[in-house]
Amino acid sequence: MQTAEDYAATLLAADKALRFSEARFRRLFETAQDGILLLNAETGTIEEVNPFLMQLLGYSHEEFLGKKLWDIGVFRDSALNRAEFSELQTKGHIRYDNLPLQTKDGRSIPVEFVSNIYECDGIDVIQCNIRDNTKRHLAEIELRATSRALKMLSESNVALIRATTETDLLNEYCRIAVETGGYRMAWVGFADGGPDKRVDAIVCHGHDDGYLTLANISWSDSTAHGNGPTGRAIRSEKVQFVENIATDPSYTPWREQALQRGYHSTICLPFRLSSQAVACLNLYGDKVDEWSPAERQLLQEISGDVGFGIAALRTAIAKFDYQEQLRESLEKTIQVIADTGEERDSYTGGHQRRVANICTKIATEFGLGADRIHGLHLAATIHDLGKIGVPAEILAKPRRLTTMEFGLIKEHPAIGFNILKDVSFPWPIAEIIRQHHERIDGSGYPQGLHGDDLLLESKILAVADIVEAMASHRPYRPALGIEAALTEIISQRGISLDAQVVDVCLRIFQVHGYIIED
Repeated sequence: MQTAEDYAATLLAADKALRFSEARFRRLFETAQDGILLLNAETGTIEEVNPFLMQLLGYSHEEFLGKKLWDIGVFRDSALNRAEFSELQTKGHIRYDNLPLQTKDGRSIPVEFVSNIYECDGIDVIQCNIRDNTKRHLAEIELRATSRALKMLSESNVALIRATTETDLLNEYCRIAVETGGYRMAWVGFADGGPDKRVDAIVCHGHDDGYLTLANISWSDSTAHGNGPTGRAIRSEKVQFVENIATDPSYTPWREQALQRGYHSTICLPFRLSSQAVACLNLYGDKVDEWSPAERQLLQEISGDVGFGIAALRTAIAKFDYQEQLRESLEKTIQVIADTGEERDSYTGGHQRRVANICTKIATEFGLGADRIHGLHLAATIHDLGKIGVPAEILAKPRRLTTMEFGLIKEHPAIGFNILKDVSFPWPIAEIIRQHHERIDGSGYPQGLHGDDLLLESKILAVADIVEAMASHRPYRPALGIEAALTEIISQRGISLDAQVVDVCLRIFQVHGYIIED
């Protein structure tokens, strides 16, 4: 029979354990790097908020407590209103992947917002978890913009190769800017050397509606019409950006006419016609824009390329020399895409680099030519580009994926293909990416291809991808090691994986002692 002393000791131990548990979870609540709100499930009244959310949104503890979720400034203009709260009470959970929340000082922050109802000591409580998506949101915008500029650069480079006259080349640049780049209007002006220093429009594409006739643009620094972005670009020979025509003071002489035609931003890309003459490619956007450093870099490459194209036409530079420059330019843009993607998901970036290195080793041992190996390496460097279309929380989920979540993951080869399919690479990079999860027995995705339907490069990439994924750490499990990875590809040799590729892969690890490194 338990004595009074034993009973008291048991109660004391239980109380100590309870206090320890409360302190531990309070610590987790207060140090969490996501915002947390606790609400009354019946009324929607905020009962607790953690420091991260207070700092993120700029409200004090007192400004949160006792308010209705939809009454405070943070949520007043958002989608989370009474109707959604009623849905939450009915379903027990609600989720927004990209909800714009307003801070106390009026800024808008994109967040992931997840709410669930649970019972605590007989009382229903709503827990809201709020994750700041700003970096991911900006990275996705930058990647889309970079992809747009990459397509423009690629098509412009093809135009440079094919053009036979300067007028054809400049017309094609303007067409590409409007039809591929999505700009509202594009034109090229030559800087006249006369006393008025006019900028004469030579070619134009898109929605002009008489704008260039009325513009009266100059490159003289002594008049307002010469101190706009086109004049500055010609004088400085540096690219000029106007992010908002409605507010930029240098655009005052043309603002009314530009806005009437739907121009809200502009880029002016200067290039040399000769040692004495300068021209400018002018692009007009239909929205206020902010160009990322990567996009600015690619647009400046376009500016340099058009000048090179004119010079090439005038001096008959061999096309072979330019093709080498084109190859280098395309490779740099591939690296820009890879680097931008890594800003969103550093794990995927490291995985792609390691897979690319394994592919190079396999292809070299296989005896492929240097150019073909190089194309495979570039494709492997961005083979998971399509994961930009997969929610980041699924990519970083620390446990096995559900069937639905894995279904989203399986879309990434097709997404990557669609992003790159219109880019004119010297190698079948888009197709290699689309096929890297295909299997020779038809069990792969997204097309279910068989054997000879697959590119050899895709077969190599498939084996390298499996080996790196198993040998390295994954968000949902620790690394399984190289031996487990090699055992897996042996088990699939000649079944789902190409037998020759598997044999070569085994040789580079088991005979040559290759070690996976970043």
